[in-house]
Amino acid sequence: MKQIWIVFAVLFMVACKSSDKKKTGTETTGTSLEQRLSYFMKANDNMDIEKVLDYTYPKLFEIVPRAQLLQFMKDGFNNKEVKVEMDSLTVDKVYPVFEEGKGNYAKVIYSMVMIMTFTKDSAQGNSDETNEMIRATMAEKYGENNVNLDKATGVLRIRQTSPMIAAKDEHSKEWTFVNLKEGDATINKMFSKEVLDKLATYN
Repeated sequence: MKQIWIVFAVLFMVACKSSDKKKTGTETTGTSLEQRLSYFMKANDNMDIEKVLDYTYPKLFEIVPRAQLLQFMKDGFNNKEVKVEMDSLTVDKVYPVFEEGKGNYAKVIYSMVMIMTFTKDSAQGNSDETNEMIRATMAEKYGENNVNLDKATGVLRIRQTSPMIAAKDEHSKEWTFVNLKEGDATINKMFSKEVLDKLATYN
């Protein structure tokens, strides 16, 4: 059970797999925010974890080493207890870029559906009670209307809309991205109060 929650936390640290191929483009050498975001989405769509991390804000790796994060993500998508898929990952809105100190930043809103399928061999896959407990926990976090458990198959679907930070500063020469969770200690270590306060004004 503990392993499942670790997987869940890691998967939401950066944007994950999408099956909406129409939202991605052909990679070139472009460096604009829109181009970099398109490449990032394409890497997610192709399930290219190494490239996803190439587009992840580098300062994160000072807190969680890249090799460790890579292994967590690989284990997450190849877990014996639960199969995790991401569907319909789309960019809903990109707010205007602003400058703070020596860096440029922007808030990006994206939405997705996470699909969790517990294997027949796992304890969770054989327990309706455990599946319902997980559903209730996710519903408390993301809302009852955004969480659905198919009791016949044990498949759990979680719909959510989330913000992430696009950054281009002394830690990242080109635009990179990381999920934004207000009040999170990791985010507070990566960005200044001034940057986070400015991001909070975009609703």
